[in-house]
Amino acid sequence: MIVTNSLTGGGAERAMNLVSNELTFRGWPVALVPINESESDLITPRCEVFPLNRKWQGSVFGTFLSFLKFIAIVRSWKPDVLVLNCDLPELYGAFLPKKPNIVVVEHTNHAWFSRMSLGKMIRRTLRFRQAKWVAVSSHLTIWPDGDSPSKVLQNPLTPSPEVAQSSGVNPRLKRLIYIGRLSPEKQPKRMLEIGHRSQTEILIIGDGAMRDLLQEEATRKDIKASFSGYVLKPWALVQQGDLLIVPSSWEGDGLVVIEGMEKRIPILLSDIPDFRRFGLPEMNYCKTESDFVARINQYQEDLGSLVVPEDITRSILASRSPEIVGEAWENFLKSI
Repeated sequence: MIVTNSLTGGGAERAMNLVSNELTFRGWPVALVPINESESDLITPRCEVFPLNRKWQGSVFGTFLSFLKFIAIVRSWKPDVLVLNCDLPELYGAFLPKKPNIVVVEHTNHAWFSRMSLGKMIRRTLRFRQAKWVAVSSHLTIWPDGDSPSKVLQNPLTPSPEVAQSSGVNPRLKRLIYIGRLSPEKQPKRMLEIGHRSQTEILIIGDGAMRDLLQEEATRKDIKASFSGYVLKPWALVQQGDLLIVPSSWEGDGLVVIEGMEKRIPILLSDIPDFRRFGLPEMNYCKTESDFVARINQYQEDLGSLVVPEDITRSILASRSPEIVGEAWENFLKSI
């Protein structure tokens, strides 16, 4: 049984939808439990789905009712293994009366960053229940003690029929593109400043708690920014002449970056350890907003230079197919 925050919303949710489908295809009985209400994802789960329909940022009482529903589902389905992804599923799994094998997936080095005291208590409880810890990337350790994961199980990439953006023509810069959740760690506010200072149109694809604040700031500063909200197929909105900006202060797996590489999109990234592990050319990294602006001005007539070289892309994508990731998960589950 795989427990996630929601059916859609971020890289962890999409990755677990893909993993559940691949394991189902391989003959494993799989159930997916999304806790929060959400729209449908691009990846439709093929397994049994038991949505708890908790209201995002809802009341404590609503959370308790959804937890009781979770207990009932687990008692009915009787899973051998419970796979917990992110903070809320960990909370539910820690206090579950039944004791199946528990696997906790570390998706970021900043787990429980907004509720650290609660997070430490939850993780102590999970350790007491002899949970096993895996990570989606080799650069991640298990918070809060910094232990190494028992296994690294990478996130799969979404199979996509979309044509790569690169072509024989080297287009001039037209827009700056942001794709992802509108939350503090992703730093979408920097995107507005970068677009304002470089005098470049912005398209922000995604939704989150910061959306109203960002729209108000864009209006107040007369920044030419459009907000698409949540989009099922965000890459379909990307055109020739678009430059992907990823200004995060920290990341987990960085799936938006990896998908951008796959689709041959020009990219500029914040210079953080989570992105340095990709080993991209120096021109793709920017430490400050001024660096982003300077790099945009430098390459606005030569966007092709900001497309990640194919040899680097191939090495990163090699182990990301759903089949390879599914085999890794299958072997791990057999081992426990």
